[in-house]
Amino acid sequence: MRLTIRLLAAALLLCAFIPSAAAADRPNVVVLMTDDQTVADLAAMPRTRGVLARQGVSFDRSYVSYPVCCPSRATYLSGQYAHNHGVLGLYPPTGGYARFGHANALPVWLQRAGYATAHIGKYMNGYELGVGAQQPPGWTEWYGAVDGSTYLMWGYTLVENGVARTYGTPLDEDPRLYQTDVYRDKAVDFIARRAPSKRPFFLSVAFLAPHHENRAVQAITGRLVRPAPRHERALAGAPLPTPPGFAERDRSDKPGFLRHRPRLTTAGVDRIAADFRDRRASLLAVDEAVDGIVDALRRSGELADTYVILTSDNGYMQGEHGVPSGKMLPYEPSTRVPLIIRGPGIPDGVVSHELVGNVDLAPTIAGVAGALPGRLLDGRSLLPFARDPRRCSRRVLLHETGGRHFIRQRDQDAAGVPAVREVFTYRGVRTRRWLYVEYRSGERELYDLARDPYELRSVHADPRKQRIVHVLRATLHQLAHCRGPGCRTAVRPPAGGT
Repeated sequence: MRLTIRLLAAALLLCAFIPSAAAADRPNVVVLMTDDQTVADLAAMPRTRGVLARQGVSFDRSYVSYPVCCPSRATYLSGQYAHNHGVLGLYPPTGGYARFGHANALPVWLQRAGYATAHIGKYMNGYELGVGAQQPPGWTEWYGAVDGSTYLMWGYTLVENGVARTYGTPLDEDPRLYQTDVYRDKAVDFIARRAPSKRPFFLSVAFLAPHHENRAVQAITGRLVRPAPRHERALAGAPLPTPPGFAERDRSDKPGFLRHRPRLTTAGVDRIAADFRDRRASLLAVDEAVDGIVDALRRSGELADTYVILTSDNGYMQGEHGVPSGKMLPYEPSTRVPLIIRGPGIPDGVVSHELVGNVDLAPTIAGVAGALPGRLLDGRSLLPFARDPRRCSRRVLLHETGGRHFIRQRDQDAAGVPAVREVFTYRGVRTRRWLYVEYRSGERELYDLARDPYELRSVHADPRKQRIVHVLRATLHQLAHCRGPGCRTAVRPPAGGT
């Protein structure tokens, strides 16, 4: 009897990895995710624009809900807002890798649907060697970057299908081991090995660029992030863009934390310019990697049957509103990200103006794969809008931050108990026209993006806008605790449009 049970279990395990005829007909999906990339940064990526934007659809109103690494990536893998997936920041006790429900996430759903799955590169903050450095469920192949070393272009460690491997040392800039290139080569190898199989695949590649390297390396090199050696001087002298919001002088309409910031100095602007050039130069290798991965799909005969998605986990501030660097804020440079999709049934070289978010990525991927999600999804599939870029809706997106995290040892209390600090907190809603934000402090902002795309003048106190404030505030309070279909609400603000 026990032998029979063991044989049956073995047969079921084997069958789980044999693609059905239906699975074999499903398209592949490749997600290419950068870190801290703005929409404007696409200017440094001509190959990407050629092989993706000109061959697919670009969403020019694509936003992330919680604009910082770990919560954003949890939204990508769950199709849920942070208040539902529970990753409320980068660090414990309410954020980080350990907070996410890995056993019920996109790769698990896809694997159950017959897909081979692989992840290469950055995953979530807190994925560390030791107990935490396991292979999360759902991944057929795993090449996950270990936190800490993740933020090194040389000297980084990957857990490769259960075995840790370190590539070089932080200050030995061996061209063969540049992080972006290694990730590219692993992706190309995966495609070459998997293409002959009838089993469809899902490949997730998470590049570090243009995110900064760790502070110790920055202190030694004097650079935010190091480009590949071949691109060392590629953007030397490139001018820093200074949009209307750059070094904003009149911040009287902004919350107190911005009103009281010192103005940018000449030295501060020079630092932003140097960091800007390093960030853009680091994307040149990503640009080559995107081209190489698309070419690998073409050479393997899989390109016509593959959806390729390029996006970023969040944007980045570079002097806008006087903020020299960073993300987390609700403003356009921080929350708006590139999103380009090419694949079966998607027209070439078109732009969609539909309001979309990273909460829509998992529903889109699960939908094209025929996978059954194990969660109540807050987002929706982007395919109808990708296939018909003229299509639009009145949907509203939620922005939210919050949570708590332990702070450093020196800040612990006398008993040695870790102190806990509240994460910078706000909630907001975004429509095609309006951005409305409420901060934990009670301060508010309202921007008419049709007339003020650079968010230079908040009109939250304008008596003529109070009906719009009322509608958006009610919508915000509804979305702040929404689940599933309740998160896909539409709104029609009075006298002012959406």
